[in-house]
Amino acid sequence: MNLIKHVLPVAIFATFLSCGKSDDKSDITDYSEGVYIVNEGSFQASNGSISYFDPSRNLIVNGIFESANQRPLGDVVQSFSVANGTTGYIIVNGSGKVEVVRLKDFKTIADPIPVFYPRYFTQVSEDKGYLTAGNMQGWIYIVDLAGQDIVDSIQAGYGPETMIQLNEQVYVANSGGWGLDSTISVVDVNSDQVTSTIQVGNVPMDMALDEGGNIWVYCKGYAVYNWEEPYNLISETDALLQKVDLETGNILWEHAVGKAGDYTATPPKMAISRESTRLFYLRPDGVYTVSTDDPVLSATPLIEGSFYGIEVNPDDGNIYVFETSFTGNGSLKIFDLMGNPVAQGTVGIAPNGAAFNSSNLR
Repeated sequence: MNLIKHVLPVAIFATFLSCGKSDDKSDITDYSEGVYIVNEGSFQASNGSISYFDPSRNLIVNGIFESANQRPLGDVVQSFSVANGTTGYIIVNGSGKVEVVRLKDFKTIADPIPVFYPRYFTQVSEDKGYLTAGNMQGWIYIVDLAGQDIVDSIQAGYGPETMIQLNEQVYVANSGGWGLDSTISVVDVNSDQVTSTIQVGNVPMDMALDEGGNIWVYCKGYAVYNWEEPYNLISETDALLQKVDLETGNILWEHAVGKAGDYTATPPKMAISRESTRLFYLRPDGVYTVSTDDPVLSATPLIEGSFYGIEVNPDDGNIYVFETSFTGNGSLKIFDLMGNPVAQGTVGIAPNGAAFNSSNLR
């Protein structure tokens, strides 16, 4: 496995000195294309960050927002999304805001968008984006990409999370937030209205679209704990993988992948292969894989380990997983589709995922 070289922005040299050498800290000046790694940071410490990875040069730069804007990014960086190939949207959950940056230099181009409990952003048309938010009854906020502000809202289910778009429909996983939900809201991007609701398993957290136009849903399951110490588990339902026919809303296939209580430290996240024919999903002991056409679960992981996030690079098909510490720097590890190690490097505190941007994807 290759070690990824680290390049340190001058402004945060002392903070990230332990990450690597500083001999070429000014080497990268353009972040327009590459991989943007989301580092949540420690809870209530306001030390969340974005790391930049250039696969062509095998280089990581940590803390690029702080370096570009001379201020902290904030508390609990949840996710990152790219719009129009030139603009980045950083969702900062704990700080209740969305930071909008120009990808080239990562400087902000607008005031932060204030919003309670933001989760995920996706561009749905040339001039419009959707932002999920809310820890109980949730909302899909409509963001004007020209003015960089919220112009309207759509009521979703409880705790809306990830979104997937297929043609003119956006599918929103309603996780229940701090409560319980088991639905996917279907939103028409032309009318900005919820047109239907799909029933799935308890606590849907992540989704992926396969080559046949079906959505795969990773449902965490619902766990009930005692409110008093030692907070014992009282009851729990199955964690499920489900394949859903979007035309009918019918469940085409499903299988239990553990119980809700298994996911206390491991989030139910997944990623689809570049060809959209294989699904990679996290379990507490590693990364498992299943065919989307003829699904049969494996008894052993493809990649062993304890991971906090997973992505597939749509450019080269490599699998990205993230090892997390909430007190120190985490790690990016890259594997090929067979589970063979390719590279690894150090990123920020509590990495949970990444976004990708290149001319090959547009």
